[in-house]
Amino acid sequence: MPAAGGTSNTVKAIMGYLHERRLQPGDRLPSERDLAERLAVGRNAIREALATLTTLRVLESRPNSGIYLRRLSTDSSFETLVMLADMGETPSPAEILETMEVRSSLELLGVQLACGRRTDEDLMRMALILANTDDVLKAGGNIADHDTEFHLALIAATHNGVLVRVLNSFYRFTATRRKAWFGNLAQGKSAARDHRKLYEAVKAQDVQAARSLIEHHMQRARNYWKEVLG
Repeated sequence: MPAAGGTSNTVKAIMGYLHERRLQPGDRLPSERDLAERLAVGRNAIREALATLTTLRVLESRPNSGIYLRRLSTDSSFETLVMLADMGETPSPAEILETMEVRSSLELLGVQLACGRRTDEDLMRMALILANTDDVLKAGGNIADHDTEFHLALIAATHNGVLVRVLNSFYRFTATRRKAWFGNLAQGKSAARDHRKLYEAVKAQDVQAARSLIEHHMQRARNYWKEVLG
């Protein structure tokens, strides 16, 4: 549940306050009134932001006691990472690499299901994205958005709504890094070639080829980020 509008700014302010004060899991937060005064934000905005963070399991509301900080690394939801990334917070190297591990497994499942379930409409959608990608590359542009669009179209071909929603969150989480990755035209051309091969494998319903291609595609991305992150 990503925060929106003014709530997003207040959530960011509260998270900044938690980091600044170095609050630890189990520590009690100040009251709504105190937070509003310290952050110069209205009480309603504070209340909405706290509700958002409670839903995301960043905070825990205890009746007749107050609001407490949870252990983010184990208690909070993945949507917390996505929301913070949406707000411009940089994830840790460990979070990036762990995300890549999980996403790789989901992409592998995705192509396997897509091979058996894809429709003519799914194939037409992917083919159109590939054509648009080629146009962007010819102009020397960044294909980050088209890359995301292709992967989501591939996952949509599974006709598994839960998988689509989960991977959509992963792509939101990596949006900024993907822009940087595809700032290199050679990376864009390489990804486009992979996508074309994946499309052909799914079209032919060749599960073995599709699995091999997505494993190679994801391994290349993992290697890049391991190098970048040291």
